[in-house]
Order: sequence, then structure tokens, then C-alpha cells
Amino acid sequence: MICVIKCAYCKHNRKEKIDNWIPVCDAFPNGIPLDFNYGEIEIGKACNPDNNIGFTQRENFPVLE
Repeated sequence: MICVIKCAYCKHNRKEKIDNWIPVCDAFPNGIPLDFNYGEIEIGKACNPDNNIGFTQRENFPVLE
């Protein structure tokens, strides 16, 4: 089974990884926490309240529902 996380659809997602495996984004520049619930991200809701950056749909990607 292939699972696509919502982060892949977010414009804040970055391609680089810390130590080649820890994903990063604008909301979590020091690495997305291991306990972050990828499936519960709501559009416009802050992923990291410390910097108030949230999920924003990337242009030219299918719309998530």
C-alpha cells in the first residue's frame, strides 16, 4: 500500500532532509517531529503554532478533500 501524506501537497514542504531522512518544511525548519500527525492537517491551520505556518495547498496539485 502506498500512503501519500498531505505534506507533499503543501507549498511549505522542502526537498532537503536532515541526515538524509528527517523531513523539514517552513513550519519545522529543524525537522518535522516524529510524533507529528500528518493525517490531521487542516488547510489554513498552523502546523507549528510557534511560527504560525500552516498547510497551504501547492499550486498545480490536485485538490485535497
